[in-house]
Amino acid sequence: MFLFNLSQRFTPAIRVTNYYFFQAMSVGMVNAFAGIWFAHKGITPEQIGFITAAPLILLLLIGVAVGRAADHAPDWRQVIVVGAVISGVLPLGLFFVEGFASLLFVWTVCVVSQMAILPVVDAASIRLGRRTGFDFSLLYAWKTIGYMLTIFVAGFVIAEIGITAFVPIFVGLSLLRAATAFGLPRFRETSKSFKGSTRADSLGHVLRPWFLFPLLGWALVHSTHFVLNGFLGLLWHDQGIAESTIGLLIVAGSVAELAMFVGFKRFAVHVTPRTLILLSCLVAVVRWTAFAFSPSVPILFGLQLLQALTYALGFLACTNFIADFADDAIAAQAQSFFGIVQSGVAILALVSFGWLAAAFGPYAFLASASLAALGALLVLISMILKR
Repeated sequence: MFLFNLSQRFTPAIRVTNYYFFQAMSVGMVNAFAGIWFAHKGITPEQIGFITAAPLILLLLIGVAVGRAADHAPDWRQVIVVGAVISGVLPLGLFFVEGFASLLFVWTVCVVSQMAILPVVDAASIRLGRRTGFDFSLLYAWKTIGYMLTIFVAGFVIAEIGITAFVPIFVGLSLLRAATAFGLPRFRETSKSFKGSTRADSLGHVLRPWFLFPLLGWALVHSTHFVLNGFLGLLWHDQGIAESTIGLLIVAGSVAELAMFVGFKRFAVHVTPRTLILLSCLVAVVRWTAFAFSPSVPILFGLQLLQALTYALGFLACTNFIADFADDAIAAQAQSFFGIVQSGVAILALVSFGWLAAAFGPYAFLASASLAALGALLVLISMILKR
């Protein structure tokens, strides 16, 4: 029921869950296997880094514009469906690319067309959930399941066929995601559903230091998770940890995220979002500091379980913080702005950590801990500015 039937007789919650589940599949395929496919195409590590960063740079330029278009539409669904179709069709170009320049162009438009609508989907879904009573955090639980399932199954397929299977699988999952978007419900009750709110109804009105600092603070923590994905496996391998153990460590982090997504509503019912953001930052300080000193494998498993707090808790707290203070009329713009902040900080972190890791090895994670500490300070300042 959750996976295939998108008919109108299913509830809005089920239809939105379908989209989150399938959307995560193509992401899992990219995160696990795109780098291997790039290398197979003759792309150097330096070029892979640029290909990875280019979509984030472009998102800095167009993110809020996409959110503004979605907010001005009669319903957010229209922009989501159009974006899903575009991002589903563009990957077909990967069958024809040869060389760095053509791959850079096609890959960038593929990734940007997908990532640009993600904040719109989140903004629309959390407001639909608040109106109809379903738990937004459960959507991310299903997203995590789809992500892990894809990596698990695709790993066996690629082991059997080879990395040439990457493009057909990725294209198929992208088209499946586009098809699923047509089953999404209307997110706004009526075109006037956001009128009469007492929250900020202009992006300029809400972008004040007390609002920006918690988002920027957790964006610093989020950027360290980009670093985690890009460098941690290599650093662990250099420490003599077996590939099979590295895989289990990564799975442990994903399972911890899933547990937080499932239990967030009960966990956070009596705590303000900013307090949860602060907690996420402080736990990240401890986690990254411990990583810097190359702890034993049992301790690493415990540190990986903290992924529930450093990522899942922080992200959901930020999303709820935005929804609490930004009116529905600017919901997608505010969420897109948050995405831009995350992307901008992530670019800087990826560039700087690569140099630090080459120079200092695992001790580079002390820089990640410092970023998390700065994030915690920004949240505290926000609490002082506006209680």
